[in-house]
Amino acid sequence: MQGSDLPAGRSVELYVRSLLPEGYHQSQECILDHVTELVETETLTDRQVHVWGQQVPATAESARTTVGEYVLDRVTVFREWAAINGCSLSPAFELREVDDMLVGDQFRAIRFPSVLLVEFLGDSLVCVSPHAVDGDVTTVPDRLDALESGDQRQFDPLDVTTVEASPDRDALSRPPREGDEEELLTTE
Repeated sequence: MQGSDLPAGRSVELYVRSLLPEGYHQSQECILDHVTELVETETLTDRQVHVWGQQVPATAESARTTVGEYVLDRVTVFREWAAINGCSLSPAFELREVDDMLVGDQFRAIRFPSVLLVEFLGDSLVCVSPHAVDGDVTTVPDRLDALESGDQRQFDPLDVTTVEASPDRDALSRPPREGDEEELLTTE
């Protein structure tokens, strides 16, 4: 078989938040170790680890940087996956008002989870954890255990090459479509 004829393996992106209170880093390290084991046992084909900060402004206009815009695009893709699968990302992201001490103003920001697991099969996003379905939360360790045991829920894939983020759109609010939850993320 040619390499291009082989089925795409499951790869993951792991997003870890920096500057956490004491105790969170040990949990992040355990998750990183578990992901590494899954790659070594060929349960996962590849992993990428991304370190991000505590939060990002909720609009591209407020983000003002290439990195901020990239992160907002990723959040948009994660939210789109959740919408097509009837999931909530509320355990993962919080929308909040933040005081900007430098300019004496407030802005809306998306606060990131301490760790986020994003799974792909080829160019298709197949799972984002943590997530909630009908009130049941699946944490990152829960999802890794399910991947390891082979007993995991299958979700509808989202082809990430077809999701477009608009630079003038708030990453957490787009016009609702029929069947969408009105609010996928919690507000504070």
